[in-house]
Amino acid sequence: MSATQDGNGKATTLAAVSNHETYLSEGIPSASSLDPNPLVQFSNWFTHAQSQPHLVPEPEAMAVSTVRMPEGVPSTRVVLLKQVDDTGLVFYTNYSSRKGRELFPDGDYESDSPRGAYVSCAFYWRPLHLSVRFVGRAEKIDRDTTQRYFDSRPVGSRIGAWASEQSTVLETGQRSQLEERVHDFERQFGVPIGTATGAGSAVAVGPGAGSSSSEQSSTAATTKIPVPPFWGGVRIVPFEVEFWAGRESRLHDRYRYTKLEGQGAAGEAWKVERLSP
Repeated sequence: MSATQDGNGKATTLAAVSNHETYLSEGIPSASSLDPNPLVQFSNWFTHAQSQPHLVPEPEAMAVSTVRMPEGVPSTRVVLLKQVDDTGLVFYTNYSSRKGRELFPDGDYESDSPRGAYVSCAFYWRPLHLSVRFVGRAEKIDRDTTQRYFDSRPVGSRIGAWASEQSTVLETGQRSQLEERVHDFERQFGVPIGTATGAGSAVAVGPGAGSSSSEQSSTAATTKIPVPPFWGGVRIVPFEVEFWAGRESRLHDRYRYTKLEGQGAAGEAWKVERLSP
């Protein structure tokens, strides 16, 4: 609920929710029904969500929370999961963004040290009445893996990664300032102008200039673009994972996996406990 103050110092309601949702998942009957490894259990639930795009259109969307130190001010945003491996969850971002600076507060995005700060994330698949949250330590993905992933992105997204000074203020307050930066990088990498912004018929400026639109698209798609030095992968290596299954009357099933930080997601056994809803 969003609120402001009236003349008497009391909160004035601006919006409210009066309905009471009912959650009716199949629940989690016992700890023994879960995989001993939470990353395997998560992969099972995630694959189930992926298999039902008519119900869950973007199951990879996750809310990631970081903290600005030393003030301890938190911030949360939605990013997209790209991989689950036997160590943790992987996504990609601009290391010089607010998110990146809070994940890797050493301030050097090209630092060889991969270890970062604490981070948490959460998934919520409302149509399935399921949710999962993670708490762990961030670490950087190696540059070769990042380049391979970067190469798999649409060319417009690769140009956008170079052009966007993520989280910084656009001084003019106009989108045109961003689009000019985009066009500058399209020129630099020989990509038809407008490829990244969808600005009508693109004009080729590099190899293939004067060719047909289909040839331009092919040229853009095969253009080799290096990954920006300030951009890369992040792995969340968890030491706490909670699975939530919505049940009637808010009597939800909650199971939490924990282990000592630094033991890795695999290896040493996880402790699994049922939590009160």
